[in-house]
Amino acid sequence: MGRSFGHTVRCTLILTSLCFLALLTSSPRAAGAGEVDILVEKLVKKGILTKEDAQDILKEVKEQARQERAAVVQETKEALKKESPNLFADLPEWVRKMKLKGDLRLRYEWTDRDENPDRNRGRYRLRLGVITPINDQIEVGFGLASGSSDPRSTNETMDNSFERGDLRLDYAYASFRPYDWVTLIGGKFPNPLFMPSDLLFDTDIRPEGASAVFNYKLSQNIDLFMNTGFWVIDERKDDENDPTMWVVQPGAKINIGKRAYLKSAAALYQFDNVKNTTLDYTSKTNTLRKFKNTLKYDYDATALSGELGYKTPFATVPFAALYGDWVQSNSHGGANAGYLYGIKLGMEKVKKRHDWQASVRYERLERDAWPDILPDADTYDGETNIKGYKLMLVYGLFENIDFTGSYFNTKKISGLSLDEEKLQLDLNFRF
Repeated sequence: MGRSFGHTVRCTLILTSLCFLALLTSSPRAAGAGEVDILVEKLVKKGILTKEDAQDILKEVKEQARQERAAVVQETKEALKKESPNLFADLPEWVRKMKLKGDLRLRYEWTDRDENPDRNRGRYRLRLGVITPINDQIEVGFGLASGSSDPRSTNETMDNSFERGDLRLDYAYASFRPYDWVTLIGGKFPNPLFMPSDLLFDTDIRPEGASAVFNYKLSQNIDLFMNTGFWVIDERKDDENDPTMWVVQPGAKINIGKRAYLKSAAALYQFDNVKNTTLDYTSKTNTLRKFKNTLKYDYDATALSGELGYKTPFATVPFAALYGDWVQSNSHGGANAGYLYGIKLGMEKVKKRHDWQASVRYERLERDAWPDILPDADTYDGETNIKGYKLMLVYGLFENIDFTGSYFNTKKISGLSLDEEKLQLDLNFRF
């Protein structure tokens, strides 16, 4: 009889506690999760509830709270639909189709050049872009990037007592696609050329002028393309002969079976009004005319580019590729050729966690093979008359977040020999 009476009392107390908790969580001024936890803990200490009963109660309360939140969210959505069923209907279509993209890079960089003290610096880069279709044929894009006016760098160095970094216009263009196989581009835009490497163009360079891009599917396994451009290098208010350049780059991508492909292109470059002038952001390695300090050559050039890729049957190394670039200018100084070749292994692109890609390359760019305002700025400060190799590893830490390590070992081809080693460690965030 006593045991039955005690059991009845205990059940009654538990039921009372549950009712009290239900009142707390269902009232307009519902108690927070912390208050419920405290109350249950006190009931356990007084012996009214066992630990098992307390855990069941807390689980039930949390589930009830979750359901109530979901109901509130749903009611709010239905209310919005009822009050404004076409909430975004008044916005122009181009606004609704607008795409926003960007990335952030954090970098540690160490540089050791002979006869110079080692240099250690922290750097960062921020880029943000907007692309929106005006209609089915016209697209407008613009982007902002950190860095100075230097066309080959969007880096900001951590220095000068925490001064604020610069944010500048990175690109601004309009493109028109009258047919599926042709796109016309005008303004300042990402480089449309096929470039397996940065031997000729730093990846930060955004050409200014106009380009036409052609793509045509010849067969199931062959895609033809041609990239063209008329780009303005400089504008001189006191000289009608402004420095400009033309480029025509026909090429093809050929699928070899189901696993391999070969993509290759040949480019013809013509530079106008570059000879006998001085260009901004020069690396000061091209040959100059005596006593005038102006460029001796015009640098019209022929270039070849190619990449042979293979999707392997191995899960650990699913992709491998050989790639390269070659260039020769019509300058008559003798040092007028350049080339780069390399290999990469791993994933074709690093996108998610544990993806990886490793690569190694060797390059040689003679003094007058190419204008020294254009090559990759990370390789011996973008100079010509250099040779060396680069090792790189990219590893995915999370989706859209990766670590990149790059090591450069570069030296002069001729003249004063100052070997340079450089190490860059990057964290890249894409959004």
